[in-house]
Amino acid sequence: MGWDTPHYIEQANIVARQGPIQLFVVQGPYNFVYQLLSGTIVWLGASAISLELVLPIIFSALLPFLISRLALVNNDFRFSTFATIAVPGWFAIYSLGASLHANLLGLVFVLAAIPFILQSQAIGQPRTIMGLVLIGIASFTHIETTLFFVGLMFILGVALSGIPKRVAIVAMAVVLPAAILYVILPLVIFGLTLGLRGKRTSLESLVMLWAGASILIGLSQYLDPQTYTFAQRAAELVPVPFLAATGLRRLGMLRVSRGLGGFSPALLQRALLAASLILIVVSWPTSYVADAPVDQRVFLPVSAYQRLQWINANMKFSDTPIFVYNDFDINAGGLGDLYDNWVGAIVGTHLSYIGSIDYLVQVQQTPYSNVVSRLHSAVFEKQLRDAGITNRAVLLAHPIIIVADFYNPYPLPTYYAAYFDEVSNGVFVGNTTRLAPLNNVTISLAASLTGSSGPWYVNRTAWAKSVNTLQIYTNSSQNTIEATFPIAIYSNGNYTFSLRYWDGSGNDLNILLAGNALGTITYNDTQIALARTFAPVHLNSGTCSVEILINGGPGIANFASLDYLSVVES
Repeated sequence: MGWDTPHYIEQANIVARQGPIQLFVVQGPYNFVYQLLSGTIVWLGASAISLELVLPIIFSALLPFLISRLALVNNDFRFSTFATIAVPGWFAIYSLGASLHANLLGLVFVLAAIPFILQSQAIGQPRTIMGLVLIGIASFTHIETTLFFVGLMFILGVALSGIPKRVAIVAMAVVLPAAILYVILPLVIFGLTLGLRGKRTSLESLVMLWAGASILIGLSQYLDPQTYTFAQRAAELVPVPFLAATGLRRLGMLRVSRGLGGFSPALLQRALLAASLILIVVSWPTSYVADAPVDQRVFLPVSAYQRLQWINANMKFSDTPIFVYNDFDINAGGLGDLYDNWVGAIVGTHLSYIGSIDYLVQVQQTPYSNVVSRLHSAVFEKQLRDAGITNRAVLLAHPIIIVADFYNPYPLPTYYAAYFDEVSNGVFVGNTTRLAPLNNVTISLAASLTGSSGPWYVNRTAWAKSVNTLQIYTNSSQNTIEATFPIAIYSNGNYTFSLRYWDGSGNDLNILLAGNALGTITYNDTQIALARTFAPVHLNSGTCSVEILINGGPGIANFASLDYLSVVES
């Protein structure tokens, strides 16, 4: 069970309880075959959670057979044997089986299709039709995996003459209905064909292209971090079994001309092959041990599972509940997506929100700088609006729920805890009466930091209402020590800012709003927590930044211990 497993559990339950049409409503006609299959089995009586443990194992177990069948395209039984015994050392089968179940089934369909395509001579042949049908099914199982391999076959046919060009073109056409979101990719692949020449067996050419494409796409994450997920999955698909089999076959063809000590050349050659086979066998447990701690674990604390089970068993909702998740800017999006999947898997139909309660009550997104956090925040906010939640009155008609494990910091900051009732240990439900008049925004500075210079760090302190404080203490003569935080303003008006901090001893703090001076804090060393309120300023709607700079006076420590920043319309 891996990171994405609850996503598949949720979608299987949707198919089983509400039918396939509801699945298409939720995610559209995209990568749905696996979910339809698992949902049908759940509808027949299986447990969705148990099924997601068993079904990937079944599909993973098909890979040695499919690899051996593909390796036999050139009727080389020895090569096929080598490739098959190398499969358990392929990292991909463990990562795909743990978490990427639709990817795995898509790979199964593609590997089943490739031998038919490689052996085809004309469009009308039964084997060609069967291969194209399997590719079509694969494209609606996992389009990214299918496009990857069909693109390789297109190059193989058009540039390398490994398969008939018509077959390659038709295979590309077959995936287009599922590839509507990737219309640019065939053009990119076509451009790549212009630079490829040479002649090999069709299988060898495919393997070389496969390996090269996996490596190149895998390296793309270093050029653009936003390609990380796709690059990671492409890198995992490096055709290890075929490359290992090719290496073994080359070793078998190697002619050893000299002996070593009392060992003859023939004996040395056999020993080299035996050692290579031993290495392959050793790779089986090595690959599993390397992958298991990363992918094959449940990314959910036991306490969170128990709380979600309690909600499912004890809370009945007349309106769709809204679950709120929160974490540091860099983590909020990825963790919010994970938590959303688990809530869907255990509780069922729900809505989600990432970020501050204050922004939620205003029916607005919490501002993030991290691209993944912004993406998931926007997705959840759109789902709220699609559900008709466009104002505070409609929002507060829905139960607003916080699960302790899904909200960082926890315990809840005191300025949020007052708006919630704890109905069970670690399960909080928003109090509509208290939430209705909420008109200010209070952000934990430790959780909202988006940019900084200097050795800032987060520390849990007893005096902080945000639980954690953002701190710095250094005698460095560094010219610029600063921290930046985003603030979203959703209507033009006058706003008052307040900063809560620990009044210690150090250089002054300069507070800037959108690059303009908001005020200065001079320490009095009272050793108590203070709140400084600044003069109101007029702001237009939009996201602006608050910067805290420390004057680098000589001989005085650069110190700050910051709790929260509150903003209220004057």
